[in-house]
Amino acid sequence: MGSLIINMSPWSNWLTHLPFTQKITGSNPVGDAIENIYKGITMTDYIGKLNANAKTLGDDVYTVCEGILNDKRFPIWSGSSKSNQHHYGKGGLVQHTSEVIDTCFRVKALYEHKYEIDSKELFLSAFFHDVGKMHDYEPIMNQTVHNANDTTDYTCETDYSEWTGTSHKRSIHHISRSGIMWSENARKNEGIYDEYFEKVLHAILAHHMERKNGSPVAPKSRVAWILTLCDNMSARMNDADTWDILDRR
Repeated sequence: MGSLIINMSPWSNWLTHLPFTQKITGSNPVGDAIENIYKGITMTDYIGKLNANAKTLGDDVYTVCEGILNDKRFPIWSGSSKSNQHHYGKGGLVQHTSEVIDTCFRVKALYEHKYEIDSKELFLSAFFHDVGKMHDYEPIMNQTVHNANDTTDYTCETDYSEWTGTSHKRSIHHISRSGIMWSENARKNEGIYDEYFEKVLHAILAHHMERKNGSPVAPKSRVAWILTLCDNMSARMNDADTWDILDRR
């Protein structure tokens, strides 16, 4: 088989200027492409990639995403509060977000010959779906230690290697907070707000499918279903060896 460039339309334009774009050869070019695209990516790369995503879709999309992209927590935050759950640890949230967006657009490409799936609605839904996790989790700070040789107490900064849940997770939950954060940012562009506010809000609120899992509504739109399934795919591929759906402790 000859060499090829994986075309993840409509993403081929931004892929060309990312540092981890690969030209793929081999018997399984799609699988090899996915593996190589994610190999060795830093948190800075993920933010750069998401910036490029948003700008590719237009200034209006970038305007509503810019606040999250510039939030210093976003590139370092964990995707969970327990080490056996998906995307735990420093940078887990931005990695998960990027994976979900990429998978959503692969699904869109698979079905776009048959169904009209709006790229802006899909991207914004995937981009904002878990941003509320920046309120659900927090890094465990090292305790203040006393130096026996003098009278000074030293408070060590966290290295973001250990995380825990917050009271917000129980009282508000990241799904609701993600909806709130989407609402705040969507208002930065009138056109985005008028066209996409409720559509994206539905997808965000529905992406855990059931109330017992934190979603107040079930998925109804195609975008909501794509997000729900791709979110679950990213999560379970990451923690299949450490987390069991039958053990929800």
